[in-house]
Amino acid sequence: MPYKNNKWAIYKLTLLVFLLLLSLGAAKVQAEVGDINGVTVDISLESQLDHYLNTLGDEETDSDAILFEVLATLSEKTPLATWVRAKSYEAFWYYYDGDTELAFEKLDKLLQVAAGSENADVKTEAQATQVELLQAEGKSGEAFLLINNVEIPLSSARMPRIRYYAHNLISRIYADWNRYDDALRHLLLAQDAVNETNNERTPIRKQYLDYSIAIIQSELKNWDGSLKTINDAIDSAKENGLEYELPDFYLHKSYVEAGMGDREASLDSLKGAYQAAIKDERKYLLPVILNNFGDHYMYADEWEEARGHLQEALKLAENVDDRNMAQTVHFNLGFIDVRQGKTESGLKEMLAAVQFFRDEGIKTEVEPMLGELALAYEFAGQFERQASTLKEQMTLKQELYQNDQQQNLANLQQLYESKDKEQQIELLERQNELKQQLLEINEQRSVIWLLLGIVVIFAALFIFLLYRKARRANLRLEEANNLLADQSRKDPLTGLLNRRALQEEMYERKQHGERREASAHSDGLILLDIDFFKRINDKYGHAGGDKVLMEVSQRLQKVCRTSDNLIRWGGEEFLFLVRNVDSSDLEEMSERILKEIAKEPVVYDGKEIFVTTTIGFIQLPFAKISEQEMDWEKVLQVADMALYTGKAHGRNRACGVTELHVEYEQARVVLESDLSAALDNKWISMVTIEGPQIDNNRS
Repeated sequence: MPYKNNKWAIYKLTLLVFLLLLSLGAAKVQAEVGDINGVTVDISLESQLDHYLNTLGDEETDSDAILFEVLATLSEKTPLATWVRAKSYEAFWYYYDGDTELAFEKLDKLLQVAAGSENADVKTEAQATQVELLQAEGKSGEAFLLINNVEIPLSSARMPRIRYYAHNLISRIYADWNRYDDALRHLLLAQDAVNETNNERTPIRKQYLDYSIAIIQSELKNWDGSLKTINDAIDSAKENGLEYELPDFYLHKSYVEAGMGDREASLDSLKGAYQAAIKDERKYLLPVILNNFGDHYMYADEWEEARGHLQEALKLAENVDDRNMAQTVHFNLGFIDVRQGKTESGLKEMLAAVQFFRDEGIKTEVEPMLGELALAYEFAGQFERQASTLKEQMTLKQELYQNDQQQNLANLQQLYESKDKEQQIELLERQNELKQQLLEINEQRSVIWLLLGIVVIFAALFIFLLYRKARRANLRLEEANNLLADQSRKDPLTGLLNRRALQEEMYERKQHGERREASAHSDGLILLDIDFFKRINDKYGHAGGDKVLMEVSQRLQKVCRTSDNLIRWGGEEFLFLVRNVDSSDLEEMSERILKEIAKEPVVYDGKEIFVTTTIGFIQLPFAKISEQEMDWEKVLQVADMALYTGKAHGRNRACGVTELHVEYEQARVVLESDLSAALDNKWISMVTIEGPQIDNNRS
């Protein structure tokens, strides 16, 4: 199992240092007041603040003393741009020193001062400081809402340092919300700001921005763009003698090349990462690189070569006390043992690594490990354990998906609540303004009737304009909500309906009391999973996997009737909800699906990928059981267990549960958890349809 160098963790950890190293101002310390791009500053204090940022993290320099010396010299004569810069650093200092309350008190004063200024650079820095502190506090919804407060003055800001800082900050927040296009746009604007400078920090910042842009491009699956950008960062590092970050650059390049399916180029980049890490004594990074070497050779079935790299990685990980990396290496070594016939010891080592991540609560590591463990069980011929492990992986994947959805919903709820409060405050402020105007009118009694008439006319006009503006805003909001609702029901890759769309339809079905006779007018559920999809992803990269998913969805649409619903259920799973069918119809349709998927290979990058699928199908309602007793989710769970029965018996087949021979109450518990027991007890009947035979090794 490859261990990903957590690029977003590195991005966030290093970003603070780079965001603080913002100064793009004068290099010489001068005592007199001057300007930067037309913005008045104290050149001497700006230089001291530059020095403060450059010495952060330097154990030989008391950077705190530098900052507080600057703060002690501030006065009413200090140019506002310099004063705001120093005070923003002071707020950050107290926050990271642990005094959150005092940090936000400093921030409030800073915002009050900036609000009374017309200087766009001053407003941008103050608002950006507020957003940065809220983000650090974990209040991502509030920070996201306030981005607009930064962007408005930022559009008129002139100082490269401030533009660089603000665009970087906004890019990071957009990336956290998975809005990678917006994140990339702001990184490019930050790059424009850096290009206006020419000092010792310029090549460092350009190199850093190239790395950040390459990461965003890879998140957008723009592999060619990401590869070109990271190559630029590598060339710049070598040209300017700034080679400390080269191991990270080469690691990302290797990740991109693997995603493109170029395994040899990926290996060359890993070698570059290793050599650079050795040169710069990046000992904490060496275990990651060596583990990725091992993964490369495992993919090529060069087991002893892989073992050698992994054993070296394990030794280095233990030396630097990197427990997570050590367990990942143990897992890979166990997999090698299984492939070389040492089944018992290999599985034991893999299970111990999985249990470690379970105990640590790192479920995002456990889920892909379960997939690899299931593959090991398959090689060992332990098909029951393989099926059980695949089921556990599916459950955990669903749990992680739901957790992510819940977090997104919480963030959106926080966002909308904050927006609603802002609108209420704005409305109250406008009401207070109207009341004040009326009081002033009443004081001028000599012209009260004339003024009253004028006020009535203007008030009516004002209210009419407000009403018209609000109505237009509501119409735009309604259009946006309708578009968002439609997008939220569609899978972005295949264009099919998604899980949420089916859940909404089944909710409507329940609300309206829709019921069908199982004999002649029942519905059906057909759940299918692409066989060996992980191998396809590993061999052809994510782009190849996406090509297979899109081609399979198109073939399934040929089978789908106009009255049916076709859903991308998740990952490589698809689901049909078919209307007005009996058992024989479901069998016929499942057989058509098997043939349609396997009829011809998917062509990607000039290569043929042979694809098959495994299916589980069932009628809804099942066996004339009321949907109040056995709802669609429980029926789908039975179809899912039928699918995994097909997986455990060789894949490329359809397994359908067709009849129930006992009372539902007797079989309820078994149907919800153990389909094999129901089959053994002859409580149910299952139909198996073999798919067309193809040579899976050719793909």
